[in-house]
Amino acid sequence: MKNCLWPRAILPGTPNPVCIRTAVESDIDKLAAHFERLSQPARYNRFMGAVGNCSRIARDCVMPKRKADFFTLVVEWREAGRDAIIGEACYGFDRESGSGEFAISVGDRFQRHGLGSSLICALQSRAVSLGYLDLFGETLKTNDEMKRLAQRAGFAFSRSTDWRAVRFAKRLAG
Repeated sequence: MKNCLWPRAILPGTPNPVCIRTAVESDIDKLAAHFERLSQPARYNRFMGAVGNCSRIARDCVMPKRKADFFTLVVEWREAGRDAIIGEACYGFDRESGSGEFAISVGDRFQRHGLGSSLICALQSRAVSLGYLDLFGETLKTNDEMKRLAQRAGFAFSRSTDWRAVRFAKRLAG
């Protein structure tokens, strides 16, 4: 495994460690594979709609045009001697609004083990270290799992400009 930003942890019921780290260019294929492995409902929830080209999306997550204001964290897991991405969080800072937007996904098989909460913690820590203190996300109104995760992480809910979605925001402690 490459260098971890976040402490290694063991998934319940498995001896395999996971770590959270910043994605690099060599992760594009593994990230695309992660997106492709998501169930159709999980992929729909993550991207708030149907997606076709997971490779292009992975490339955009890892190699954005605005590199200084954008990063992607990945959850990496080793199984059978190979590293695989089983979760991710993408973050982009908008200088105009002064806030950062994020989106996350965790592979279906690995949900409900604390990885989403760990990703949000790592994302908040990284955003604060870069001086970004306002964080928000949006999810479909039907995505109860993400709404619960955001609520547990202390985000406040409000209306979104997208009628299908709800917005959640948080001011991070500097």
